[in-house]
Amino acid sequence: MDLSHPLFALDPYATDVHAEAERLRAAGPVVPVDVVGVAAWAVSHHAVAQQILEDSRFLTNSRNWGALQRGEVPEGWPLMKIIMGQNMGTADGAEHRRLRGLVSRAFTPRRVEALRPRIQQIVDDLLDGIAATPAGGVADLKAGFAVPLPMGVICELFGVPAEQHAPLHALCNAAFDTTSRPEEVAATEKGLYRLMAELAESKIAEPGDDLTSMLLEHRTEGTITFDELVDTLILVLAAGHQTTINFFTNALLALITHPDQLELVRAGAISWETVTESALAWDSPVSQSPFRYPAQDIEIGGTVIRRGEPVMMSYAALGRDPAHFGPLAASFDAGRDARHLSFGHGPHFCVGAPLARLEAHIALPAFFARFDAELAVPAQEVEPFPSLALNGIRALPAVIRPRTAAAAV
Repeated sequence: MDLSHPLFALDPYATDVHAEAERLRAAGPVVPVDVVGVAAWAVSHHAVAQQILEDSRFLTNSRNWGALQRGEVPEGWPLMKIIMGQNMGTADGAEHRRLRGLVSRAFTPRRVEALRPRIQQIVDDLLDGIAATPAGGVADLKAGFAVPLPMGVICELFGVPAEQHAPLHALCNAAFDTTSRPEEVAATEKGLYRLMAELAESKIAEPGDDLTSMLLEHRTEGTITFDELVDTLILVLAAGHQTTINFFTNALLALITHPDQLELVRAGAISWETVTESALAWDSPVSQSPFRYPAQDIEIGGTVIRRGEPVMMSYAALGRDPAHFGPLAASFDAGRDARHLSFGHGPHFCVGAPLARLEAHIALPAFFARFDAELAVPAQEVEPFPSLALNGIRALPAVIRPRTAAAAV
């Protein structure tokens, strides 16, 4: 196999992510695919993905992407901003350590734990709003819970004004929509940069007790450039809140549609911490990772990947790999020992993972202690979000019923 003959094109509409992932796994651990007009290797087996994520010869900076340097990537390719950003996600070696070090100070265990009371307050307020749904009425658990929780937390952390939350979320949706036309891609890139640059400039004029202001202090010391700072804000605010939204919607959907598993959790047979990891593995919030590029020809998974050829992890496939999770990997088991890769692995392990886990450990038990829920539409009619990068849904319509005091104990 080689990149000149992709086995099939990935669906930019993400019509059935897990059927596509199963097809990838069946084709082999490393498969040549078409990604909206760009040839790339998709890694679908857990063991091979872990090897690559640990291997420093696979680089993340797009200057190592041969086809891009040769001018072969179509103009307006929808995932270009994710590939081209100047941030820790697209940096290697000392550059990566410098940029990651600045951001990771915001996500130390002490700083994250200090956010617990505020997260609890946001969760309680959102649940009060859901409780106002008329009896027998339908609530969109994405719009009413899964979006405003991580959006509220991360925006508060970085000092994003409330009036910018909706525009930021809309731009983030557009940035990950792989059905966008080239002119829409360009407009989204400009809009995101402008919004984050305006945030940074506002903090230069009036610094606050927030992480954007903290990063700006490093700019005055020459540790980070303005463009790197803006792209870092885009990475953390855009990718960070979108993936957490997907995690909440996927976890809620899994538990609502598997009431037997939910009852085991409510009975105390399975901890909410275990549920969090099981849901992350079984229905990863990311379907495909950004590219990595080998610095030399490398044979892995029985395939030779040539220097500069793009490689991506198919997290949707990895999370249900029977070679790693066992023969029932395709079935949701809330108590599964889920040693997964959904937060990445190695030097680029998700810096915001502790915050996402804390939000989940607070939000999921709080929701299911207060409410019973069932889908308001058949499961097959829950519409996917059209993205090759993200694994999410457009809405989560559910009929909500308050739990009785006895049932909630």
